[in-house]
Amino acid sequence: MFPDGQDPYTLLGVTRESSVAEIRERYLLLTQIWHPDRHQSSPAKVREEVTRQMQQINAAYKHLTDVHTRARQDRERQTRERQDRERETRERQTRERQDRERQTRERETREREHPRARWTHPGFPGASPEGTSADSPSAIHPIAISLRSGERGYTLRAHLDDQRTEAAFLGAQSRLLVFRSAESLRKYVARTEAHELATIAGWEGFMDRMGSTAKEPDDDHSFDFDLIAYSLRFPPAQWVPTLFIAHRDLIREISEAFELADVLKLLTVGSPLDHLDDLFRIVDRPIAGWGARRQLASLQGGLFSGVWRKAIGGIEERVRWLR
Repeated sequence: MFPDGQDPYTLLGVTRESSVAEIRERYLLLTQIWHPDRHQSSPAKVREEVTRQMQQINAAYKHLTDVHTRARQDRERQTRERQDRERETRERQTRERQDRERQTRERETREREHPRARWTHPGFPGASPEGTSADSPSAIHPIAISLRSGERGYTLRAHLDDQRTEAAFLGAQSRLLVFRSAESLRKYVARTEAHELATIAGWEGFMDRMGSTAKEPDDDHSFDFDLIAYSLRFPPAQWVPTLFIAHRDLIREISEAFELADVLKLLTVGSPLDHLDDLFRIVDRPIAGWGARRQLASLQGGLFSGVWRKAIGGIEERVRWLR
């Protein structure tokens, strides 16, 4: 309200939706009526009333023009601020896009720079694994690994003993080398001068089996950490034992091959994952499996899910992608 209690809009005869031009037009009209110069010959009381009315009209006009000026300034300020935010957003998005493009180029460059691979395992320092004769062929297989990101890659695994308790993997600079396609893996291993893999027993037979066309690994040699991560959303009783056993064995093999102490600690005897693995290995037995199923139903999934994700993360951190 106006300082003297009157509404300036009502006093000028305009509304809050009126424009500055409409307010000015109304003000000029009222000035023609109430301006004191037009009432010089009127009685003193009339001139006093006219003067008072004109003062109120002037004050109301000034108040409303100030309001509109401030409102216009606020709108202009808000417009500038919005434009500044939009410009900053565009600039940030441009920088982020450029950073992503740069990182993509750098990643692709790194992936195309194939290191000289060798079999990675503590017991396989050079030409042949300790305790393995040249006449006892290693079981060499291409394997497919899908990470939690959904990326699928291919590498080689060679079991070093008949019981398949120890395995060496394609590695370089303490990294697990994973190719983005089975064909790029095949082409790489076919270039024997590019790596140190042919020193292992059974290599020639493996190359004969690989042939000239890349083949997709079968289910026994395909591993999907993304599927494991999805399964972890459900209670342990709903997990597929064979799926978890196979992935647990792969995690152990890679951890031993690359000496990942933090991951191996998660798999040690008596650990939650070791206990879970024991249950999974007997759950399908006629008698012992009944007790295992009861224990699985009573397990708190959160503990095991967290440990599983940590173990998978330890493996994924060791991967180096190649094209």
